[in-house]
Amino acid sequence: MDDPDEGGTGMKARDLLNLLLKAVPRGLLHDYLLMGRYLLPYWRGLTLFTALAIVCAFFEAVSLSALVPLVQMMESPEEPGGTLWGILEGMFAAVGIELTFTTLLALITVIFLLGQVLLYVKKQLQVNLRVDFTRTLKVRAFQDILSADISYHHNQKTGNFLNLLVTEIENAGYGLFAFTELLTDLFFITVYAAMLLYISVEITILILAISLVAFYFMNRWLRRSNLYGKRLVELNTEQNDFLSERFGLLRLIKTSSTEPAEVHHFGDISQRFRDGHADYGIAGTNIEVVFQSIIFIIAVAVLFVSIDILDLQVALIFLFLFVLVRISAPLRDVNTRRYELARQIPSFQKIDGVLAEARSHRMVKDGTRAFPGFRGEIRLEKVSFSYDGKNPVLREISLGIPRNRMVALVGSSGGGKSTIADLIIRLIDPDQGAVLIDGVDLREYTLGSYRRRLGVVSQDIYLFNDTVLANICYGSGEISPERAMEAARVANAHEFIEKLPGGYQAVLGERGAKLSGGQRQRIALARALYKDPEILILDEATSSLDSESEKIIQDSIREIKEQYTIIAIAHRLSTIEGADRIYIIEQGSVVEEGTHGELLAAGGPYAKYHGLQQGRNP
Repeated sequence: MDDPDEGGTGMKARDLLNLLLKAVPRGLLHDYLLMGRYLLPYWRGLTLFTALAIVCAFFEAVSLSALVPLVQMMESPEEPGGTLWGILEGMFAAVGIELTFTTLLALITVIFLLGQVLLYVKKQLQVNLRVDFTRTLKVRAFQDILSADISYHHNQKTGNFLNLLVTEIENAGYGLFAFTELLTDLFFITVYAAMLLYISVEITILILAISLVAFYFMNRWLRRSNLYGKRLVELNTEQNDFLSERFGLLRLIKTSSTEPAEVHHFGDISQRFRDGHADYGIAGTNIEVVFQSIIFIIAVAVLFVSIDILDLQVALIFLFLFVLVRISAPLRDVNTRRYELARQIPSFQKIDGVLAEARSHRMVKDGTRAFPGFRGEIRLEKVSFSYDGKNPVLREISLGIPRNRMVALVGSSGGGKSTIADLIIRLIDPDQGAVLIDGVDLREYTLGSYRRRLGVVSQDIYLFNDTVLANICYGSGEISPERAMEAARVANAHEFIEKLPGGYQAVLGERGAKLSGGQRQRIALARALYKDPEILILDEATSSLDSESEKIIQDSIREIKEQYTIIAIAHRLSTIEGADRIYIIEQGSVVEEGTHGELLAAGGPYAKYHGLQQGRNP
């Protein structure tokens, strides 16, 4: 499908739609323009669909028109004459076939069957349009959400994104389906209306008057549908937020014995969800019942007026009623599709709002140069940073990290240590100053080429519900069992992995639930080492481990200390005693630096931290 962001006609059309969206106040027109912007990439498919719908409607018109002389011939063996008979007689003469009851019936049969074939093709195209639209929008939405800065995700609920990707985009896909159905119905209604006008202008005007009054009153339910749609979007989001959060906190819920309270809470949410769907469904039923009643009233009015007042031929009355029955289905569908669109437009609004917000939080821009590696030093040069633009986390901080050396960042919580790590990873960019590698601003390099040279192990271990091998190789773009085993050996993980049922093919469970904390940490370290990184960042990698697991990780760090540039953030000073340089970070500034021995001898903040930890752990 064409992408309207890629120039050409799509680009011009998108620009026009964006201008109209800005100019038109929020309302029904604004909502349809918003939907149109999302459907724009599919204009070729929609054009073909429209053409097929027009052809199907034309075939319907021809077959219905041929019914008039056919019924007349059933009443009398004489030629009926008239405009339609003359047109058909000319068509048959042009191909050398005599116009008789049999040949006319054969023509109607052929046209009907051709129409059904085209209708089948149209339905296939319609289904493909919907599923392509849904799939493409899901992928683009997932990409936009993933591309947003990490600071944006810190303030978001996972359930909101799940609801968007699983529910709202599916609803939007059915909105496209409803739109294409509405197009088809309108073309067929036009054909049927023309037939009704041809048979009797007076009766058609009567039907139109009754229909307009009915549509006016049914619009009340259509307006309600939009409100119900917005409410269901909110309830979907609330339900997904709740489920995502509770399943993530399952251990806390069980240890607190709050299962009954959580079940009760979910019951309340489900009740509101049930009520919202019931209101929407009942409003749709109201429309259906009212519409059927209107069709019956119209049929009665047609019979009365055509027989008692206009004295129409039986053949025309029969055809009029037949067309009326045929037009009732698309008329009913028009109401149904309008009702569905009113429900699904809030999904487009939700999608547009979330994706616009995610795109607006792409402050970390990709560079243009491939990262060649570094030979000398990573340096933070007078770097300042604030998450909210008001309260600085880092204040003109400067420090250097030489190649193939271990540098440690120590300090109290909230001092800015992890922020420095995020700056080096380029999850965030400094407000002022620069992060330089061999004198080149880090922002000049492409994110992919730079981050491939990074290995990161954090306090929070992120493991997939996949095999040990897949978890170790994740992010490298290739799977090598030999390299994975070597990385596991260096991380002191190979021995326990071999003892797992299945070894490297053992599935770890969600977030590595089948492993201990120390085992998860060692697999995370093996994953970082598998990439053979130039820079290894250890962000509180041992803070939540027991003494035995911590010692294993410390042994692993000592073994690789000379092979990588290591940046270690730690509260436990025993982890970083062997660092080549230790920086003490307090309130966003470097207050002290040196080796372990130098800092102890200086008797400053580091010595104080060391004394406190020694006192707690003699």
